[in-house]
Amino acid sequence: MRNNKNLYPRLIADIGGTNARFSIETEPYKYEFTHVIESKNHLKLSDAILSYLEEISLLDSVHHVALSVPSPMIDDILFMVNSPWHGQSMSEIRTEINMDSTIFLNDFHALALSIPHINKKKLVKVGGLLKANPDKPIAIIGPGTGLGMATLIKNPMGGYLAIPAEGGRSSFPPVSDEEIELWRFVHKRFSHVSAERFVSGPGIQLIYEAYCSIRGVQIKTLPTPAEITTKGVSGEDWLCRLSIDTFCRMLGTVASNLAVITNSFGGVYIGGGIIPKILNYFLKSEFRSRFEDKGRYRPFLANMPIFVIIDEFPAFLGASYALDVYLNHGYIP
Repeated sequence: MRNNKNLYPRLIADIGGTNARFSIETEPYKYEFTHVIESKNHLKLSDAILSYLEEISLLDSVHHVALSVPSPMIDDILFMVNSPWHGQSMSEIRTEINMDSTIFLNDFHALALSIPHINKKKLVKVGGLLKANPDKPIAIIGPGTGLGMATLIKNPMGGYLAIPAEGGRSSFPPVSDEEIELWRFVHKRFSHVSAERFVSGPGIQLIYEAYCSIRGVQIKTLPTPAEITTKGVSGEDWLCRLSIDTFCRMLGTVASNLAVITNSFGGVYIGGGIIPKILNYFLKSEFRSRFEDKGRYRPFLANMPIFVIIDEFPAFLGASYALDVYLNHGYIP
């Protein structure tokens, strides 16, 4: 073990279901050599890490690594069901990259820890009558390849602690006759209809497919989630627009459930890759009204502030914070 635990540069990585994002932290929260690669282009996560460091000629200079991954931290095996690196061993990765320090944390654990460090200019408010209270719990939710969730609380000893969750696997709650029809379509295919089945990139595609079945529209070629989103937002295709509108409402319900469970008057923060790309459309959608649709608790939800994160690489900030706390205090916050 090296004596200087604060040694820079450090490797910070945000691993998603489709892409892996790597960067070098040269000093606190300053990043260089940011690369985004497709995960499928490397057989193993360790191969991707070493290839990246070789490419930027820093293989012998980096000794501390933080890897945020879309997996619960339960045992040694990465449970990344939406990634080609699903099932790989964390201990083997540590051995193969051979660093002084290598920490793993759930990707939404990292995103949660990023919240206090994000530039306020990189946040877009989506309603809420009260200001965010930093002493109250903060909820984080984000649809992308999957659906991530986490909670952030203040550490009584200073700093913050994140509570990662697998909320995307919670059961989807239909709240209208139309959504019950969509749920029935999906339930015929999957024994468990999770929130992630609908509120994710693949979920947009599944909503579209369900509407086609219910409304008797023949599908010649199933469009990709990106195609559905583009045509829906532009108004080019009515069925795509219906799918996107339903997706926004569903996200409102799922985010609201997380908010009342965690009492998130520190704010609800929306990350992931989908919403920032359709931000203007999203702000005019029924997301906020559905978020507040909790009957007698509507005034409670109306007070709660919501923000969309538009920082391109926010998880880097949280992973950096986690690595620094680990190196200096011996635990992952």
